[in-house]
Amino acid sequence: MPLQTYQEFPVGTQKGGTIREDLLDVITNLSPRDTPLFNNLGSVQVDAGYVEILTDTLNAAAVNAWVEGAAATDVNLSVPSRSAAIVQTFMDHFWVSGRQRSVTHAGMADPMAYQELKNTKEFRTDIELALHRGSAVTGDSDTAAQTAGFLNAASTNNTSSSGTTLTESVFNDLLQLAYSYNMNLREVYCNMFLKRTINGYTTDTTRFISADARRQVDIVDAYESEIGILALFKSRYQLQSASKTTQGNSFIAIDPDHWKVGWLRAPQTFELGKDGDRDRRMIVGELALLPMHETAAVVGQGYVPYLP
Repeated sequence: MPLQTYQEFPVGTQKGGTIREDLLDVITNLSPRDTPLFNNLGSVQVDAGYVEILTDTLNAAAVNAWVEGAAATDVNLSVPSRSAAIVQTFMDHFWVSGRQRSVTHAGMADPMAYQELKNTKEFRTDIELALHRGSAVTGDSDTAAQTAGFLNAASTNNTSSSGTTLTESVFNDLLQLAYSYNMNLREVYCNMFLKRTINGYTTDTTRFISADARRQVDIVDAYESEIGILALFKSRYQLQSASKTTQGNSFIAIDPDHWKVGWLRAPQTFELGKDGDRDRRMIVGELALLPMHETAAVVGQGYVPYLP
């Protein structure tokens, strides 16, 4: 019987005889790493784990007419009110053995540098998730403190639906909630179902594309409403339903001038002490989502996409 290669190294297995394996010197990783909200929000320095913010309001407009010669009277004056944000500690730990750093690897020169880069990307996506969906937790010696993300921090203009379809009329009704306050909604973050839904709102806009291009365009990166022009961002961390015909989808529309990331400690990588034949490192940072005025956001939750 002739000797054939599949006898030594069957396809799909790692069992071989004299044939050397062909391992490419590259590592492919398609895990999502986009963090648009984290990238776009401005940042400020904070100095405590519990940060308070002062907000104030004007009295509603009223008929202001006085009789001639009227005497001044005492009025009740209001003072600013306080709201608060909780700083959350984000941390990633990783270690690599001495032997692991000494052997030759494919796709990397140093496994410690590779793991540090990988953990830094994961660190950023953890922050992105918290900024969208975090729940406020004060924390104690046994419970980690957590900052509130937009879905929970924005309460005044936060609307929950039990399956309403997000038509253009419904979407604009929600945006109109912002008109009660002096803000400028400029950014919308939504999942793919709702991004496709908003793309469809512009079907009355005529697009002229040369037939030679042989393509159809259904992409909208900005939506102009009565409230103003809104930049649209796809978000992996807004709530998304199991299918395009069911409820459970969310979006946020924000005025980024009034929402900040408050850093108590900017992210740093620390080398931990030796405790054996391994090198240990830690990435740590502490931040809170700061609602400089929580009314500067519109939140919609529970909606059904408007898709065919």
